[in-house]
This record gives sequence, structure tokens and C-alpha cells, in this order.
Amino acid sequence: MPGYKIVLTGDRTVMSTYGSGLFYGFLTTGPTKGFIPLPILTRTILRPVPVGKRGEAILAPHGLRRVEAALRESKVVDEDDIIVVPPRNLYKAVSEKTKIIGIYTIDPLGRGPASTTFSGFTGIVHSEPITAYYFRKLITSKIVQEARRRGTRVVVGGPGTWQFDLESMKRLGIDIVVHGECDKAAPKLFQEILEDSIKIPTIINIPILEYPRADEIPLLKGATIGGYVEVSRGCGRGCKFCRPTMVPLRHRPIEQIVKDVEINVRYGQTGICLGAEDIFKYGARPLEVRHEKVIKLFKSILKVPGVMITSFAHANLSSIAAYPNTVREVAELLGVDEYHWIGFQTGIETGSPHLIELHMDRKPYPFKASEWPEVVEMAFSICHDLGLVPAATIIVNLPGERESDVVRTVELIEDLKFYRSLIVPLLYVDFTKYGSMRFVEDAKWYHWELYKVIWRHDMKWLPELVKGYTRRNSVITRIFMDLFIRMLRIVNRKVEAYIEDNLRKLRERDIRKITPIVHEY
Repeated sequence: MPGYKIVLTGDRTVMSTYGSGLFYGFLTTGPTKGFIPLPILTRTILRPVPVGKRGEAILAPHGLRRVEAALRESKVVDEDDIIVVPPRNLYKAVSEKTKIIGIYTIDPLGRGPASTTFSGFTGIVHSEPITAYYFRKLITSKIVQEARRRGTRVVVGGPGTWQFDLESMKRLGIDIVVHGECDKAAPKLFQEILEDSIKIPTIINIPILEYPRADEIPLLKGATIGGYVEVSRGCGRGCKFCRPTMVPLRHRPIEQIVKDVEINVRYGQTGICLGAEDIFKYGARPLEVRHEKVIKLFKSILKVPGVMITSFAHANLSSIAAYPNTVREVAELLGVDEYHWIGFQTGIETGSPHLIELHMDRKPYPFKASEWPEVVEMAFSICHDLGLVPAATIIVNLPGERESDVVRTVELIEDLKFYRSLIVPLLYVDFTKYGSMRFVEDAKWYHWELYKVIWRHDMKWLPELVKGYTRRNSVITRIFMDLFIRMLRIVNRKVEAYIEDNLRKLRERDIRKITPIVHEY
């Protein structure tokens, strides 16, 4: 009988090459009906992953690869009975033989910080997020639901599983949701599913004590999208709004990291993105940097023939400010400068020491919360000089946010205008409820001041950043991004006018509220 017992997949927003630019994946948090028509996005950025002779995915999301590796190593079923496929090839893999369809997801209902900012009920454009659209399209597809009616269990895992409850599972046709790190727990869990010993529907929370140690994380068996290779897990700084801080910090052994790099190179994925919440903390405790460990990591990876480190996922600004010599040596190893730079994600979150102290008091360490604005500018200056480009987030509507807090953030961003960077405002997301603030309708005048200064900052630097970032992208992606920048320049005046109009109206309204009423007798 053709088909496989265990079929692993993900929707199009996670099973894409992103036009050879991993960070373009954030475009999928936009609306289905918005600035970029969805058909154009799918033809240029959301390019499907390549496949092999059996229809298997040559590239797949990093998290899905870890589960695949755990299942293959455990021999829950024969290796020939497991396959990772993109959604377009499910028809080749799913049959009456299939017992489990495992689906990896990052933002299945469109409730993450980026998608709630740009789309959906709370976003700039009130249209379904692209992430939610493609997840719904996959999970409710005829092939998945017909298999489910035959007895196949539909299992969903990944970083976005916090968005589900039993009601949404029943509505979408999901049997089991697995929340938490499941690479160590996957073999036992999948065995229980195969034995039909789990009551459905159910949400399974993997206890932290069952999370793998660093040396227990299974080695990749195939290449990852963007050449993403995990270096560390967890963070340790304890920011109250951030999920990675809820798990322990672990650093993988260098020899295992190198093997994961080698498997990517073997499948033609020579551009590597190093994954960690703070790349400069590799090999150290949560609130320190060990220079020699970081340098050894980069040198070891760069010894792999044919490899190129094209980016690292995250770095903390306080690490950069406190250890500039480590950052400088890494930049020298990578051969970057202002013309040949690489980017990374980071969190400014706020320019307010008050909000730093309230929600993320360990974020500035070894500096004080009161020094945070200076720390941010110091780190941006170091990056600018060394050819590293921060893509930084600002959180809008943090609990306890005051007018003065946002004004401090505005002042900070104005001070950052000299440094090559991208800054993105994101709505605060409470993981227990949905829709605490609408980005446009509920914004105060000081939020519009924030939007204005961020828009102007990005319009200054985006053309240069896009030109540099697209140099390794596919031709069709470069053409698309060039047109995208041209369109932004065309609408720039309209956006500026829209922001100023909202700013004026809200200021006038606030003035009327505080102006005393004078009664004439």
C-alpha cells in the first residue's frame, strides 16, 4: 500500500524558501487583502520548498526537522514510514496507511505580535492574517479531513500552539495539540497515538522537566529553511511578556552544531543562520558573555567547507554594548562591513526605564534599567560601525504604559536615526486573551508620534537595507523588493499626511477635554 504511517508537514507560510531571504517570512503576518496582493506574494516571496523524488521536502522548518530526527532515531516506526512533505505533496504521502499527520505551526490563528499589529481585528488592515489563512486552508483541506475521518490523528505542534483551545480545535478538525518542546517527548507521544491510547481532542503540555538537555537535542536528518541551525535554547533574562524566557537556557555542544551545519551543506544549503535568543551569550550563564566560547563557536562553523554564516537570529543589545570587543571579533570573522552587512533581530521594546524596570529588569544587565536608552544607542552605534544591522521591535501598549513612557521611546528612536537599522512597532500580546488594543483605532496622540518617528526612520534606511539584503536573493525576489521600495516611496506622503491628520485630531480632542468651561452670567 503506498503512503506513509507518519506524515509531517506545515502550511505554506512555514514551508517556503522565502525567496532565499529567511527574514521575509515576517511578510506572512500581513493581511490577505492589503498592500501586497496575495497572488504576487506567493509567486515572489512565498516560494514552495524544493522536493525530492518521493515528494519529500528538501528544506523544512527547523522545529519540524527536530521532531523528524527524534522519531527516526527512536525507531517508533521504520524510517521508510516517515516523511516530511510540503502541503502540495500531501496527496503523495497520505493514504489509508497513514496513522498520524503532524503539522508544524508558528502563528496558526494569527494572534502573534506581528500578525495582530498588521492584520486581523486589531491590526492596521482588518483582514485575515496570511498565516491564519494558510493554516486554515491546510488543516481543513479535503485530504487532511478525509484522512481524519478514516482514523488518522491530526497532531499540531510548534511555537504557535498557545493560540488553541478545545473549541478552536473542534472547529478546525484537530485531534491533538502539543504545547512545549517535544523533540525528546515525541517518540513516546507518537507511540501512544499509534496505540490509540490518547483521548481526543486534547491539549498536551510537555512539562519543562521533560525538555531535552542540550546534548539530547536530536541531530538534523535534513536541511532547514534558511539554513537555520540552533545554537542555544531559552534566554534567562526573564522578560515577563516573552515566551523564550519561560524555558531554561541551554547551549548545544559545538560538535553537534557543526554536524547540523554539515547536513545543511550536504543538501546545498550553504548559507547558515545561527539560532539563539542572544548569540553572544553562547556557552555562558544567562547574564554574562564568555568571549572565548563565542569566538570558538564561529571559528568552528566557518571551518566547514563551503559554509557561509549569513545571519544570526537574535542578539541582546546589552550584550553588544557591554562586550564590544567580542562583537568586533565576530564581525571580523564574518568579513562584514557597512557595504557587506548581515542582520539580526533584537528587542528595544521601550525607551522608558520605568517600563524596563516593571517588565524586564534583567534585560539591561550588566547595566541598570535607568541606563537603557544609552545602552540601546551604544549598541546601535557599535553595530553601525561593524556592519551589523539590528531589526528591532518596539512594544506598543505594555501593561502600565504611560504617556511619558511613549514620549521617552519617541526620543530614543529620534536618537537612533544615524544608525543603519530597521525598527518595527508591535502590539503587546497577552497570551491569555486576544485583542487588548487596536493599532489604529485605539492609538493615543503619543502613539501616533511614535508611529511617525518609526516610519521616518525606516523610510530613511529601508532602501539601503533592501539593496544590501537582496544581493543573495533570487532574481524574482530582487525585482519584487525593488518594486516594493518604489511603492513605499510613492505612498510615503500619503502615510505622513494620514499620521499627521490623526495626530492633529487627537491633540485637539485632548485639548478640548482639559480646557475649563467658562460660564457667562
